[in-house]
This record gives sequence, structure tokens and C-alpha cells, in this order.
Amino acid sequence: MTYSHAPGAAAEERDGDRRRLGVALGIAVATLGVEVVGGLLTGSLALLADAAHVLSDGGALALALVAIWLASRPHTLQETFGYHRAEVIAATLNSLGLIAIAGLITWHAVQRLGDAPEVHGTGLIAVAAAGLGANVAQAWVLGHSHAINVRAARLHVLSDLGGSVAALTAGVGIALTGWQPLDPLLSLVIVALVVFGALRMLRETLGILMEHTPRDLDIAAIEGALREDPDVLTVHELHAWTITSGFVALAAHIQVRPGRDGAEVAERASSMLHQRFGLHHVTIQPEHPVVHDLAMPEEADARRASRNGQGPRGR
Repeated sequence: MTYSHAPGAAAEERDGDRRRLGVALGIAVATLGVEVVGGLLTGSLALLADAAHVLSDGGALALALVAIWLASRPHTLQETFGYHRAEVIAATLNSLGLIAIAGLITWHAVQRLGDAPEVHGTGLIAVAAAGLGANVAQAWVLGHSHAINVRAARLHVLSDLGGSVAALTAGVGIALTGWQPLDPLLSLVIVALVVFGALRMLRETLGILMEHTPRDLDIAAIEGALREDPDVLTVHELHAWTITSGFVALAAHIQVRPGRDGAEVAERASSMLHQRFGLHHVTIQPEHPVVHDLAMPEEADARRASRNGQGPRGR
């Protein structure tokens, strides 16, 4: 028999994320036009690199919106968990997109280090300042959402903000010193920061897709808490994984002491996990031991592990 606490309703949070992403997308479209024209007029690679980031921002924000729409669709008999993983896939694609753009900018920056073209510092300052203002507005609109999908889109915006800072700094530096290589050098600095953030996000999303145990969840402590119940003899088949941000699932089999109501013990364990560990989607399967398992539950665990290929198969 299975006991499960359904996850808390996330509809309101998703609606808020959808509105924030829509506003940020509108800002990105307006900023893109300004920076492309400004980059062509001033000849700045940093500004054109920033415009490329804005373009990727627009794609990332649009992808995030589509993912939220998919995740909000009801589950079916074929997709019993619904489309929650669409948000994780979107975050993965956005991270890979950032790395690809970083590679392209690196190639152009290295080319320019050997033969840096003239950049008009004054025009660069004006356009970069406008882009920076737009980036700050986007970052503020997106806020601090816990959804991995929105966080990946926000990473795009923050990397773009860094590009605007680089372009603005390059404009001031070139206007004061006339040293043209400053523009591609600052582009490389921003690229390094972007790649670092993208790789961290990619590691998180791939961990979810591979169904790793959530990093902030102590699985050993959970097993110990389940064993604290005097009516629980053993715990096995304990698994925890993330469906999407804020949606952690846990399943376990517990061996119940003879004469005890398995349904009651399982419900008690499920409630305890919800209260102590904040787990909302918990499935507990109670089992009653066979006769030869009653005296020594540890040996029963060892035999079960051996049958599952998790330990030695005997002598």
C-alpha cells in the first residue's frame, strides 16, 4: 500500500514567473534593437557581444515561457508526472546556449587582440549605459525565483549585464587612453564569468535529469529518522530525486513489526518526513517480515541486498 502527500500547489508561483518572464522578454527585444545599431555604428565587439547576449536572452526567456506553459499542463495516464521536467530541459538548453555563445565571442575576441579595429569610445559609452539600465531592469523583474527554469533565464540576463558593464568600461577606457585592445580583453573576462555560471547550472540540471539525490537532502538522516519509529524494523529501497525545482519525491519500503498496522505506521512515517524534512511527495510501502526475518532484521537486510545484486551473494 502506498501513501503519498501531493506537492503544494505551484500555480500561483508559476503565474508570477510567467508574468515576470513576459516583461523581461519585452525589455530584451527593445534592448536588442538599440545595441545592434549601436554596435555597428561604434564598431565595438563588446557591444555586439552584448547584443548577442541579448538575443540569447530573448531566446532563453521565450524558451522559459514555453517550459512554464508545458509544466502547467495536467498529467495524463502516459505522463503521470506531467511535464515538470520541461523546465529542467529548458534550463539545460539555456546553459548549453550560453556556453556556445561564449565560444563564439572568444573566437572573435582572440582575432581582435592581434589586430584591434578602432572603437568609438563615446558612442560605446552611451549605448552600453542604455543596455546596462535595461539589464538591471530585467534582473529586478525576474527577482529571485526558485524555479530552475527562471534561474537559468536570469543567468542569461546577469551575463548580459556583465557584458554591458564590460562594454561601458571599455568605452570609458578607450575614450581616456585610446588603447583599443581593452575592448576584446574585457569581452574575454565576461566570457569566463558566463562559462563559470553556465557550467554550474548545467551540473545542477544534469543531476536532476540523472535523478541524483538532491544535494540539500541528507538521505542517511532520513533513513535514521525512519528507523527511530519502534514499529519499523528495517528500511530499504530508499530513493529520493528531484522532478523539478521545489518538487522532490521520496520513496521507501519499511518492514513493520508483527502485529502492528502497516497502514498506520506508513502514514506516521510519511507525516514525519513532511514535518522534519519538508518533503511533500512521499511514498511509503509497508511490508511485514517473513518468519525467518523476525529475529535479526539486519541479516534480513543483508539477504535482500544480496538478492538485489548490492552485496555478496554468499559463499
